Order: sequence, then structure tokens, then C-alpha cells
Amino acid sequence: MKKILVIDDEEPILRHFRDLLRLLQFEPLTASNSDEGIQLAKEESIDLIISDLCMPGKLSEIEHIRELRNIRPEIPLVVISGYPTPEVLKECEELGVQDFLTKPFELSFISSVIDRLLSNEPKAEG
Repeated sequence: MKKILVIDDEEPILRHFRDLLRLLQFEPLTASNSDEGIQLAKEESIDLIISDLCMPGKLSEIEHIRELRNIRPEIPLVVISGYPTPEVLKECEELGVQDFLTKPFELSFISSVIDRLLSNEPKAEG
């Protein structure tokens, strides 16, 4: 079963992602701040990362994304934000972010993003 790491500081969003990912036959791993998310990215074998841009923790929004890319450059990364600026969007693209979702979004839309990013992808090791 493929593992998807979701990093978001809003518990209702994490709960919805956990329910959706289980329904879609994925194993959800969740973190409620950037420090936990970075640690899980280091320790776990994961296939996809979905992370909110603005997270509590030691790292700023772009530093958080940069660190995820440094730790797991081979893993597809989807970033979620409520108020993305053109500068942030450009920087995320330069960091190799595969998709950017603007809040609010339909959770059903997430399934199409996951399918696209994980289709025919070999299982990540790590």
C-alpha cells in the first residue's frame, strides 16, 4: 500500500485527508507542524507528500518546502495554500513542486491529483 504524508496544522483537514486516503486505498501519515513533517519525511518510506505552505514550526513557508525537497527530492510534492503569491508559486515551481492547490479545494479533486502523480510510479524506498 502506498504511503502519503500529509502535513497541515488544521486537524479537520488532516482528518478529511486521512478518511479520503484510506478510502482510496492509501496509507495516510499525518503531521500537524513542519517539524513533525520533516521528521516523518526523513524516517518513513513514502510515495507522495502533500503539505500546507504556512506551517507552525522552526522553518518559514519556503524553507519548509525547500527542506522537504532536500530530504526527499525523488518524492512528488503537492503544496496547499490559501493565499499564494506569484513569488511563492514561482519559488515552489523552481523547487520542483509538482502541483499547487489553492484553499478551499474539493477533496474529490485531490484523488485526481494523486492518481496523476502516482500513476505508474515505482514504490519509493527510504
